[in-house]
Amino acid sequence: MTAPDSLQTNETGTFSVTTNDDAKQPVSVAWTFGDNSIGSGASPTHSWREAGTYTVTATATNRKGKSSDSEFSSVVVYNPPVPAQIVSLRASNMNPDTQTQVGFTASVDGDEPLTYAWGFGDGETSSAAAPSHTYGSPGTYSINLDASNKYGSDSRSMTLTVVWYEATMCKEVSELNGVFFNRNSSVLSDEAQAGLDDNLQILNECPNMNVRVEGLAAPGERRAQELSEDRARAVEEYYTEHDVAASRLVSVGNGRASGMASTKEGLSAFRRVDTIIIR
Repeated sequence: MTAPDSLQTNETGTFSVTTNDDAKQPVSVAWTFGDNSIGSGASPTHSWREAGTYTVTATATNRKGKSSDSEFSSVVVYNPPVPAQIVSLRASNMNPDTQTQVGFTASVDGDEPLTYAWGFGDGETSSAAAPSHTYGSPGTYSINLDASNKYGSDSRSMTLTVVWYEATMCKEVSELNGVFFNRNSSVLSDEAQAGLDDNLQILNECPNMNVRVEGLAAPGERRAQELSEDRARAVEEYYTEHDVAASRLVSVGNGRASGMASTKEGLSAFRRVDTIIIR
């Protein structure tokens, strides 16, 4: 008997036997393939759907079945190798903040063992199948996975956007302190600086919070527009000198305040700068 030693599943093999020349004709050959399949003829073909070791039997018969002979052969059938292929990538949170741990998972087909090489887009990596990662800075990151086995490799990427962590109190704050100036002055007093320090504490704890700094001048003050701009600039500079990014601030002078006050104390309310939260 001639038979292949091994085949992949669904791969067709050819089998044959040779009978002796002096055998009385007609000679018929019946085959069994070990998977409940049968065949006939001197050179049949066959394939197996499932992996395993199968015994192939060829039985040659003549004289109407009165004389027969059989031969056997074993064929090992195995599944074809499957290279690594990434079906999907997933993240537990597509818009995390800088204090939220993100879990990454992948659906990967292919023969074991599989190896994983993750890149999180911020210089950090992992070889775990399902790693977790926390981003230290906001931004849009490209996450890449290379999966491989001894038969091949595959790559896939995804993006997610990270924002600054924001405490609950940041969402509850509706206004910040306004500060007041002496007549015709844009110099911050100790009292004004103390009010701005309270604002700084909130701004530092709420990095997603942006503000508009609006300066005003009171009726009767000199150079009202220029003075209002100088006052707004003084507050803006105080913030940036204490580590508030300039990109979070908009500074504007609104000139002389409208409306009249009947008392000197009333006029003082217009000599101010407001820090207004931009939502």
